[in-house]
Order: sequence, then C-alpha cells, then structure tokens
Amino acid sequence: MENKNSAASALPNIDGEDVTTWALPEGAMARLGRGSVRDMAFSPDGQYFAIGTSIGLWLYELPTLSPIALWNTERGMTDHVTFSPDSHRIVMRTFAGNLIVWNIQSGACIAQMEELDNQEICPPVFSQDGQHLIAANYRMKNRKIYVWNSHTGKQVRETEIQHPYDAYPLCFSPDLSLLAGKNSDPDNIGDGDSITVWQVNTGEQIANITGYSEPVRKFCFSPCEQFLAVGGWDGTIHVWDVVSGQLESSYTDYGESQMYPYFLSEGELITAAVSERKIEIWQVEKGEKLDEFEHRGNRSTVHFSDSGTQLALVNSGEIQIWTKGSNFDAHTTSTLHGHISTVDTLVFSADEKTLASASWRDNVLLWDITSKNSYRPRGEKLPASSHNVYRSPSGKIISINVYGDNPNVSEVGKSEPLTELAGPEGSLGRAKAFSPTGNRIASADSNGNIHIWERTSTLNDMRESENWKKHTTVINDEEFIYGLGHSPTGLAFSPDGKRLASISRSRDWKACLWDVDSGEQISELPLKPLSGGTYRGYDTGIAFSPRGDIIAGGKWGEIVLWDAIDGKTLMTLPQPEESQRPITLCFSPCGTYLVSGAWWQRGLQKVPIRLWEVATGENIATFWGHTTDVQCFVFSQDNTILVSGGHDGAIYLWDMKPYL
Repeated sequence: MENKNSAASALPNIDGEDVTTWALPEGAMARLGRGSVRDMAFSPDGQYFAIGTSIGLWLYELPTLSPIALWNTERGMTDHVTFSPDSHRIVMRTFAGNLIVWNIQSGACIAQMEELDNQEICPPVFSQDGQHLIAANYRMKNRKIYVWNSHTGKQVRETEIQHPYDAYPLCFSPDLSLLAGKNSDPDNIGDGDSITVWQVNTGEQIANITGYSEPVRKFCFSPCEQFLAVGGWDGTIHVWDVVSGQLESSYTDYGESQMYPYFLSEGELITAAVSERKIEIWQVEKGEKLDEFEHRGNRSTVHFSDSGTQLALVNSGEIQIWTKGSNFDAHTTSTLHGHISTVDTLVFSADEKTLASASWRDNVLLWDITSKNSYRPRGEKLPASSHNVYRSPSGKIISINVYGDNPNVSEVGKSEPLTELAGPEGSLGRAKAFSPTGNRIASADSNGNIHIWERTSTLNDMRESENWKKHTTVINDEEFIYGLGHSPTGLAFSPDGKRLASISRSRDWKACLWDVDSGEQISELPLKPLSGGTYRGYDTGIAFSPRGDIIAGGKWGEIVLWDAIDGKTLMTLPQPEESQRPITLCFSPCGTYLVSGAWWQRGLQKVPIRLWEVATGENIATFWGHTTDVQCFVFSQDNTILVSGGHDGAIYLWDMKPYL
C-alpha cells in the first residue's frame, strides 16, 4: 500500500513495512505512538479489528494484530467505528460530526454524511441488511433520529423526539426498531432520572423506567428485544422488561466494578466487570466466572465482538484482547501496544539512543530510536498515574510522579521511588519543573502557589533513596485563576537552578522571575493585557534559554522574549490566527532557535509547530502534524532532530537539518 491515507489502495501484504512512516506530515521522519484510542470494533467475520484514534482510523488483521491501513489522517479524531454486517465496510464518526463509510478492500471512501447537528450523536449503527445507517442526537435541544443510505450517504429519514432532557448513553435494539436512553433532569438530579425507550420510526415513547438515578455504563437489548440490560458504574446489572417497564432481575455481586453487559445471539447474558486493576468475564444468570485477568490503570473502554467470544479492553497505553476457548483453560489474552494517551513530557537518554515519554494516567515508556519500538522499563512497579520525565546531570532518567497526596521522585526502571516529597496543603497541578542541575523541583498547586524542594544528598548508584526537603513556598498571586482540570501555571528553572520563571493567569496574566535561594521575586516580567479571543485564555507556557540569558513566555495571541537578568522585554512575537495558543515552548540546545507548539482552537484541522530564529524573531519553518494540543518538546543535542509529543497520543520526529 503506497498511500496509507484516505485514498489508500487495496489491502497489502505489509511484512517489513515501517508503520511509523505511514501518512507522515511534511517534515516528519517518523511517528512514534499510534494515537490515543477513542473507539474500537471487531469485524463480524473475525478478520479485522478497527481502532478509532485521535490521529485517524487504524485497521488491524485480527488474528495477528498486524496493522493493515491508516485512514482519515487529514483531521484524525475518529470518535466511533462500526463494521457493516458483511464486514466489507466500516463507518466512522469524526470529531467534526461527519460520518464516513470506507470500503475495506479498496480503502476508498464511498459515502459521507456531513455536518450533523452539534456533533452530539450516538455511535452510528448499520441495519441488519447493511443498507442503512442510523444514529441519534442525545441533546434535548435537538433530539432527532437520522437514517441514511449507507452506500450513497443520502439521508432517508429524520425523526424528531420530543423529550425534555438530555439522554446518554443511547442504545439501539438489534433490528433498529427501538432506542433506549438514560435521561437526567438537570434541575432534579436523582428523582428526575429515568430510562426511556422510543419507537425509532415514529419517535414515540413506548416505555419509561422512572426513578433510575444510578449512572449507566452500558445498555444492551436482548435479541428478542423484550429485555434491556443496564450495566452500572457500581457493580450492578439490572434487567428490565421493555414493554411493561418492570424490573425482571438484578445482579449486584460485582463489587465496585464498571459493568459492560452483552446479550449473545441465543439470549445468554454475559458481562465484563472492570475494576481498578482486574477484569472478570461472567455468565450472568448462572453466576459463573468464565475468566479473569489483570490490566493496567483504572480508566477503561470495553467492547465485545458480535459473537461474544472476544473482548477488547483499552487503557494506559495498551489494548488487551481476550479470546474465549472451548474450556476454561483455553481462554487467551493478547496485547496490542502503541496506542498511548496524552504525551506530557519527553527526554532523551544521555546517548540519545532511547527516548523516554511520560503520558497521562500511565507509566513511562521507553522508545528505541533505531527500531522505533517501545518497551516498559525493567523492574517498574509504579502505579499507572501521571509522570513527568527529566534527565539528571549524571544521565539518569528521573520521573516525578504524583500518586496520592505527595509527589514521588523515581529513577525510571527502578521498582521503588527514590523519595516521597512532603506535599503542600491543596492538590498539585500538572505544572512541574526539574532544575538542570538535578537538585531542585518546583510544582504549582491549585491555588497558584509554587512549592520548591531541594535535594540534600548526591545521587549515586549505591543509594536506594535520596534525601529531599521542602525548600520554600512562593506565594505567586492571590488573584490566581485556576482552570478546571488544568494547571495554567508555567514553570522553568534557569540552567544553574538559581532562578525560577513562572507565568500564570491572574487579573490578566502575570510572569515573574524568582530567586530560588531566598524565595523572593527578582522582577515581574511585562505582559500586555488580553486583547481578542479568550478560548481557554488562561493557558500559559514558559522556557529558559540554555545560556540562561533569555526567557520565552507564551499566552493567548503572542510569545514574549525577556532579558533574564533585568526582566525587560526584548521582543514580542504576535501569533498568526491558527497559533493563538502558543503554550508549549522550547529552546534549541544551541540557543539560536525557539520552537513553539500551539494548543488546539476551534476551526483547526491540524495544530502548528513553529520554528523561530531568536535573534530576529523570524518564523523560519512551520510543521503541521498533531491533531490537537502540542504538549512537549525535546531536541537532540546536535539540534538536528526535534521531537514533539501531543494530546493526540502521537510523538513526531522532525528533521531540523534543513533549517540549521
């Protein structure tokens, strides 16, 4: 297959092909990481496994889990994937709200349904004869059921449903005659919740199960469509009679597991019970456990195959596929690697033969630069949580990991932390900094205060632990504005570790230079007030040059360069329209160049990375690859390779030689 993009040719024999080069953006040498998983599906004939990711749609040969094709990389962001009953086609829903149907053998896009209302529809489903596609909008302001011709993309029918509440999740019955949804009254949480069943052709409500306030993880209709199984987040399954609305049976002996019920074609009910570290497969009515196995992490997505003989579970950078055998001992599990979550920090090993990446809700991954394969560090037994990776002056790869109340400092590949830092009151945000000298760590809390720890012992190979102590707390700004789920404070140490630069959103924005030894402010770095758009305008970023003479700060609409000695503004770089959020910043090791990575904003298909000449402020190159926020950078020491990591679960290696 010469083109792994939307115009892909027939499926090839890909033995020996380097999938890290498929559909690469211009200027990139390789892609490590195949994108974070948004949905997945088994083909009914058992031949294929499809994964919708943040960079596009991957198709795998199921028996071998070998990649066959990568489609829809222009925008990526594939939210839902479903095979046709004959396994010849696959439909995907994009982040933009379009539905696209692909012919699997030819790799051709054969139909598109564009600009669906508000992009808020449930996963599309093929009819049993494969001739139609159906989906429903789950918002009360525009509740509709859509039917299209699956070959042409032409809309066949649109049915309105009059209902006062949002409904999610939604589930169609096997013959697509019924639609079930969990409703929530925003003004009367609990007593106002219910499960409603509608007739698809007319939009008429035929059943309403009232007073059902428990969160729903998964719906499933029985093959006869008389019963609806409801899997909860709390280890329960309830089975209701659809017509009468009566509770038929309840199953509650699954602890605190998330429940994924599934009816087999003969009417037997099975379920996956997913807890923090374990998944169990049960035959529900018999109370018989079919199998169990461990998994990484506590945020999972689960799908059964149509036959119920296979199950896929994704979390924390890997997909586990369970296959039912003819008896208990014959059950097998296999693992598919490469699909990782948000890449938060990157660092090269001292010899630059290995790249370490740290992702959200996952342990550190190591990438062999020559083979481009990833592997877990030996001896690693740390919990799957958020890490930040750095390289110490001695060449060791260090991880700062917040799991529980206090940050841990660990050497990657060791089973136990080097030390646990005494944490502050209040949770720590994602903003952290590790001094290039290896003896100081800074982290901002949810109140905008900056906490600094200092190592009091020298790291050596014989020690199993280190001594760190709380050095100081900097009261950054009493009018700090905290972004929900994010830490809008940027932190960066000077090369000698004696100064700390910070940037955050307060009354408008505030950037400061601090003396680390005394905890006193050296200067406030000038920033202009906000002008223009404010989409996530509180996000900020900051970086020190390798010589320690320049500080770069990024906020909405501009990058500012300051003199790192007196704090005066050296230059302001206004950002083009598509780079209004230049949050991720990194200087080249030589200090001649600055690279900025934008965060996603509405209307972008791809997010730009810009290379700037520091002396002139000239934008000398722009790269388009990530489908959403650029989270981190690292340069090779000779400046010839730039590595970028993104919220899309992709790591790109960019060739810098043409610009040096």
